[in-house]
Amino acid sequence: MYLRAFTIDDAPVILSWIKDRTAFRKWSADRYPAFPPKPEEMLAQYESDVIFPFTAIDDDGKVVGHIMLRYPDSSMTVIRLGFVIVDDNLRGKGYGKQLLQLAIQKAIHDFGAKKITLGVFDNNPAAFHCYESVGLKVIGTESYTIDGEEWTEKEMGLEI
Repeated sequence: MYLRAFTIDDAPVILSWIKDRTAFRKWSADRYPAFPPKPEEMLAQYESDVIFPFTAIDDDGKVVGHIMLRYPDSSMTVIRLGFVIVDDNLRGKGYGKQLLQLAIQKAIHDFGAKKITLGVFDNNPAAFHCYESVGLKVIGTESYTIDGEEWTEKEMGLEI
């Protein structure tokens, strides 16, 4: 597997992995106005010079995952991971862990990260365990209102 820059042509494949509103909100929180999202809405999420979306490609050239790296503040030493997703047919087979390992290496070597962070909702235990498997630790909690419900998020981090 390797990471390459995301293109609008990747969006239909990636968005097809999100089967319902709950899965959509676990993936995107409140960043999109409505389910299902459209490819152009996905592209619009990345219109910033501090956001770097990537598509994961397997050895056969197939799109198997997606992740976004961004600088959340002006220090340019913290990378925030987001919009992490793997093809729903491949989950539980190590693709997520490999995707995260590649993104962490990219964050360190290409972006100069000294710290990596992300958030994961409590109702997404598979993702939480995947993040733990690459060394991310819980550093706090937050609450959000998602589609009228109160959701708790674990803030996770990795010091480099």
